[in-house]
Amino acid sequence: MFNIERTNTTGIPQASATAPEIDDNKMTPLAWKVLLFVFLGWVIDAADGTIYSLTLTSIRNEFNLSLTQMGMIASAFLGGTVIGSFLIPMLAEKKGRKIGMILSISLYSLFTGVVGIARNAITVAFGRFFTGWGTGAEWPIGAAYLTEMVPTKKRAWAMGIMQAGYPIGYFLAAGIFAIFMAQNWGWRGCYLVLVTPAIMCIPLRATLKESSTWLKNQEELNKGLITGERDQKKANLRELFKSKYRKFTILATALHVFGAVFSWGLVVWVPSAVMLDFHVDKVRTAQFVMFSWGVATFGYLAAGPLADRYGRKRILTLYTTIGLIAVLALNYLRTLPTVSHVYLYVLGAFIGTAVGANVIYITYTSEIYPSHVRTLGLGFSVSTGKVAAVFTPTVMGMIAQRSSVTFALLLSAVIGMLMVPLIYSGPETAQKKLEDIVN
Repeated sequence: MFNIERTNTTGIPQASATAPEIDDNKMTPLAWKVLLFVFLGWVIDAADGTIYSLTLTSIRNEFNLSLTQMGMIASAFLGGTVIGSFLIPMLAEKKGRKIGMILSISLYSLFTGVVGIARNAITVAFGRFFTGWGTGAEWPIGAAYLTEMVPTKKRAWAMGIMQAGYPIGYFLAAGIFAIFMAQNWGWRGCYLVLVTPAIMCIPLRATLKESSTWLKNQEELNKGLITGERDQKKANLRELFKSKYRKFTILATALHVFGAVFSWGLVVWVPSAVMLDFHVDKVRTAQFVMFSWGVATFGYLAAGPLADRYGRKRILTLYTTIGLIAVLALNYLRTLPTVSHVYLYVLGAFIGTAVGANVIYITYTSEIYPSHVRTLGLGFSVSTGKVAAVFTPTVMGMIAQRSSVTFALLLSAVIGMLMVPLIYSGPETAQKKLEDIVN
């Protein structure tokens, strides 16, 4: 039993053979604590990632930025997410999930504060770049940490709660921005208030425990119990492409690439489709987006329990199909001379629900790797998916320019449907212990 930590001469925590393992029948207090920690991390992650778009006009005016410079700062953030989602999980594989999570939260919180005290555009870009490091790393590390800490039958449920932190974080950022603007406190305070989570990480390091699965692997490695396979148990990129794990690496990477095209296509371009193709004014479009994201919260929360009960494959098929049907309906409505806003709101609810597909494929890809390469495999697949996310809005914009935004959405939904045959090529992971899935 492996969730009490002690340290050996290498500085790596070891497991205690007398500590209780994760209860496979119910959530333990430790599992609840980790779930809350990861969920709050996701909330602040989303708030930190979103606050730039809300304060963009103020930053532009203060530093006299061109549109090109504004775009370059946004690209610096996205580039940081790619690097962070690849490099920091490598550290978490060696030093532990808890350390990795605390590092990622500290990074994006502290460098968000750097933006708040910036005196020029270069400092803003610098701060956003390293904010991206932290936000990019949190997804693979947090998913691995949660997967290893909650009961077998609760993994997707817990992941759904974790992912629901995103829309809540968007609302938090909007609330902070509204308060500071209403009080004429300026844009800088929006960034400085988001430094708070980094300070909170100090006591959390003492109260949280390391993943028992990771500790067990480290104990076996340190004691030389993995005779003949010691080198194979060390985390490195080459391990992901050995014959034993190559299929899962390709599967996980492709799921994150197609998932990025699917979700980023919907999130970025649906508001533009409503305004440009259906001629809805900005206020009503904002109301539509808030409604869709409100439904998305419930979509995230429902995806987990459904995937735990009926399987990852069936529910991913259901969610992506809902998204495809909604986008097909938008393309049909666009051909009509007049369209009721009621129909748009119904389809907005479908689209908000469909984004919950993120819960399923991130849960699935966190389950198929063994412990010693779990965060590394997730980091590689997530970072590759983020590269796709960087280019998706641009490519879809080019397609929309030649046809329509709704047609570009249809292409992204069709590409997203490729996740379905992919996940059916792998094992079903619902209600299976992690070691059974790997074996």
